[in-house]
Order: sequence, then C-alpha cells, then structure tokens
Amino acid sequence: MAHSARHPVPFGILKIRVGAAALQVERQHRYLISFTRESNTVSKRTFLLPECTTWPRRSGCAAVCLVAAGLFGCGAEDDWQHTPAHDDFRYAHVLHPDYVDAYAAPDTQETDSGNTPAEDGTYMLSRAVMASSSQNLSPGWAPQQFQTAYNVPGTRGDNKPAGYGAKVAVITAYHYSNLQNDLNKFAKKYSLKPITLNIINQAGTRSDSNWAMASCLAVQMINTVSPGAILYVIEAKSVSQIDIRTAMQTAVNLGINVVLMPFGADEAFSQNYEPVAGLSTGGVVWIAPSGDSSTPSFPATHPSVIAVGGTTAHLNTLNALHSETAWADAGAGMSMVAEMPSHQMIPSVQQRNTTAHRSVPDVAFNADPYYGAQVYTSILGGYFTVGGTAVSAAFFTGVVVNALASRKSKGMPMLTSSPGTGLLLQDSLYRLMSTNGGPTNSNVLNDVVDGFAGAGAYPAGPGYDIATGLGSLNVEKFIEYMDTQ
Repeated sequence: MAHSARHPVPFGILKIRVGAAALQVERQHRYLISFTRESNTVSKRTFLLPECTTWPRRSGCAAVCLVAAGLFGCGAEDDWQHTPAHDDFRYAHVLHPDYVDAYAAPDTQETDSGNTPAEDGTYMLSRAVMASSSQNLSPGWAPQQFQTAYNVPGTRGDNKPAGYGAKVAVITAYHYSNLQNDLNKFAKKYSLKPITLNIINQAGTRSDSNWAMASCLAVQMINTVSPGAILYVIEAKSVSQIDIRTAMQTAVNLGINVVLMPFGADEAFSQNYEPVAGLSTGGVVWIAPSGDSSTPSFPATHPSVIAVGGTTAHLNTLNALHSETAWADAGAGMSMVAEMPSHQMIPSVQQRNTTAHRSVPDVAFNADPYYGAQVYTSILGGYFTVGGTAVSAAFFTGVVVNALASRKSKGMPMLTSSPGTGLLLQDSLYRLMSTNGGPTNSNVLNDVVDGFAGAGAYPAGPGYDIATGLGSLNVEKFIEYMDTQ
C-alpha cells in the first residue's frame, strides 16, 4: 500500500512552541494533528473522539488524541478514520486542551525519513510532554529533586560515583546526532558530570525528533541517577519488530548488564510472545514502562521484564517526598498472555490479582506530566517537562544500575530478570512484601495507598496493589537491602 503524503506525527505532546507560529486547538473539538511533509506545515483534521469517562481527573485530561507511530500511517489522504490493523503497534495519548496550543514541527536539522511510519508492526513511545515554560504548570523536577525525593546516593561505599563500572543500554529508534551535546548542556545546567555516551547507530541518517526526545529523556535521567555507569545507546534502524529486536540482541552481544526499553506495543499481537532476542538470557535485567493507557503494554507484560508504573508525587519545601498517589494514566492490569510468574505467586499478590496471569506494574515512581522531569532536546527547541512511564522506567533503570554496581564492587553475583545466571531481581523485590500484604521493611518501600491507575480501573491500597505494584523505593535503603541478597 502506498503511503499518503500526510502522516500523523507520532508524538504525545501537551504544549510545544513552533517558532513564532502556534497551532490553536479549539477546546470544543478534538483533532488528529498531522504533518504535511511536502510543505513542512502543521495541519489539523477534525477527528471526534469519545469522552473519557473513567479518569478520576477527566476534567484535566480528556481532549486531544495524538496518535503514535504507524496508527494512521498508510492509506489514501481521506482514509483517516480507518480501523488500525490488529498487529499495529500504537499509542494514543489523551491530553488536556489547555496544553495543546502549539505543535512541534518535524526535524529541520536532520532528515525526516524517520517520520514515515513502517508498514509492519511498530513500537511507540511511552511518554507525554508539556513545555516547561507553559504558564500555570509545574516546571518539572530537576535532577536534584529526583535524587532527594527518592534518597538517591551520589556515591557508593568506596566513594566511586553511583553506578560505577556497570554497563547499561537504552534501546531507542533512529539516529539523533545531538544526543551527547544535549546531555552535556543538561548536565552543565544542573552541575552534573556528563557521561560519555557509547552510541551504536544502526539507523544511518534516519532521524525522528519524537524519538530524539525519548533518547534525551533516557540518557539524562540515567546520568542523574547513575553518573558512574557505562552508558550505551543502541539506535535501531526503525520502530519495526525486526529492527527493535536486532537492537535488543546487540545489547546482549555487548554484555550489557541492564537494558531500558522505553517503548510499548499491544501485547495482543501474537508476534510479541514469539521468542524475543535476549529476554530469556540470564545475566541481564530488562526494564520497560508499563505504558500510558488503560492497559499495560508489551514488553512490560513479559515475565522476564521489570515493569515500571507511574505515580503523582509531591515534594515538601526541602524537596523530600511529601505524598505519592497512583497516576491515573499509568498502564496497569493483567497480561492477556503471560501466566503469573513464580515471584508473584504469594498471598499478598494473589489477594489483589485473582487471575492466573501476570499483573503489571512491579514498581512505580513519579510519572505524572504535571510534575514530570526536566529534559533538554535541542532539536525541539530546549527544555521540556516530560511525563509518562518512560520517566519512571528510566529512573528505576538507574536505581538497578546502582544496586548492581554495588554488588559488583563486593564480588557478589550479578542481577538478572530472567532465570539463569545471576540473582533474579524479581525474587528480591517481591520478598519486600510480606504474605499478609504489607511491606516487610518500610525503610525500603514507599507504600502508595491512594489514587487509581489503568485509567482509573485499579485502586492503590496498603501493601501490594495492581495500580503501583510494590510502590516506590528509598533508593539508598534498597541498595543496602540488595547487598544482603
């Protein structure tokens, strides 16, 4: 099927300025926003969507649907409302209309070939974005606020920087030539020492500003939490199944210890559960966001992946964690495919999950875009407040890197999320929850007891819950705990 000349831009955006131009979105309608590649202009087509009636915060969240990679990518120009194929990989972010008054133009510094959706199944980004300069909005957490809120130590016991010597990789798509420069600028602003990135470019000159943002988010967050890590960025050729899996196998071949996969796909696509490169390889910890929709996404639902959900977190005047509730838009629920893994077969989990399937997430951290992370992406014009479970997943990736590096410095077995070589991280995590549902060590777990996730379908409560899993962590205490495992 030939591609239309007009494609929706796969980007969940709350508010982004486009030079002097701005796209005003009328609040009484909802639009599918698209980019006309020949003229480099932003256009809009009326695309009425059903009201979102299940969100507790629907007064601030239900208006604009921005469709991610491949959702409406093929077909004639008037074929905008066709039903997506069952095997499409897609994400649809539903955002408040107050935050959608302008939309990012496509890449101007690099080629825009990456904006062309693939014809086969494609992975989508798992984050929502708002401009940090927007009035009446939180500017987003700075690195030091993440460090203080979750008690992240900057060094380990031997005074080496946190994460020292551990190898971590971010799987992303398309090439972004400014990634190191953007990290350097971010680090300079926040008085961090930038990590020197090891970039594996499998995409050539293909680029995409949307995935550039995802890459910047991942590396800047990992640098915040694990400044001593050896950080690889593996840029897949495209967002297709085969190219993403090639990038995953590359991480295994490089001997990476911890791998972040900041994307998601509909797990109903049966190809997801065909043998996936690396996920059954011992000695690697695989981490993925639970998703930013009502149901969890693949690969987070895979039993060999640590799934990270989202919370709405508030700080006190000292930047310590004041309160934390489940974030309504974080993906949560039960897998339709994966059976309940052994580490979840404990009474505290089975009291909440009465099915025979895996529940997601395992842990959760700040992901609400109202209180998201500061991220610098030069190709999009500067600093943005970024939310979504890609934020929390990137944060937890750094946490695991620090725990692994601490164990490595003591000559202890490496961590893994797949049965095989190393200590199975899920077993240690779920040992933090007693059989009666409460945490066995409140110094390690921050029990999230309020709010809803999965578009309001799953309430948080004392102990383990499907909305936030085990809750969030006191990172310093978690590292100490992992040193005893």
